[in-house]
Amino acid sequence: MSMNLLSFPQQFSLKFVMGKRLKFLTFLILLATVARADDTNAPATSSPSPAGKVLAPSNDVGLGSDGTIKDADSYQVRIGELYAPGGEAYIIPIRLPALPDGQQFKTVHLRAQLIGIANDANVSPLANADLYGLGVRDNSKAIPADYYQGPHPDPKATLIQANFLTPTSKVRTDQNTGPFVETSSDADVALAKFLNDAYAKGAKAGQYVILRISYDADPIPSGNNGYQLLTTGATGDEEPPIFTYTVEPVSK
Repeated sequence: MSMNLLSFPQQFSLKFVMGKRLKFLTFLILLATVARADDTNAPATSSPSPAGKVLAPSNDVGLGSDGTIKDADSYQVRIGELYAPGGEAYIIPIRLPALPDGQQFKTVHLRAQLIGIANDANVSPLANADLYGLGVRDNSKAIPADYYQGPHPDPKATLIQANFLTPTSKVRTDQNTGPFVETSSDADVALAKFLNDAYAKGAKAGQYVILRISYDADPIPSGNNGYQLLTTGATGDEEPPIFTYTVEPVSK
């Protein structure tokens, strides 16, 4: 014979309490499921990227006035005096994206980090550095003809922004927050036009547009004068140069 040690009122009370606890537990599980399904306001799991779609440089290098590659395996590149009267420029290839049908670039924005300025004022003043568009090619390899130095616009290239770097440019103090050196709003439009013109002339997704930042003095006087800019060899999330772009419908 089995033996029930609880009286009927006690059994009823226990079942009532257990039933309410079970219902409450079921409610919590459902609530948690809904919260996981609706995570539109959940915090991001990684640091946000700059606004717009991103273009990352590929195979960016320094290029000397002697036509040789510099700083190929470095996290930084020098723009300015290098074995005066020669110098070094920064070559930035960017792989062209496939744009949606009927769309063109509206703006293209460059953001980079300047980690040092060498300014030997006792010898000569530090000159500025300019951003140019050179053209489009099937590979990202820099060639000797990409080099230029001089105070006048390069007649074989498209000037995107004069004085992109100046002696008053901000040197970064933090690898995540900069401050950064960035193209102006006018330069963003000029760079977008340069890329749109390239597409109009037959450039295709997968090819490379070649940009250059070069020193605007010639000859370059002796003395330690130049800018040190971080390249894609830099390992911090926000350290390498980055291009972001927006698109708009092609005007008819």
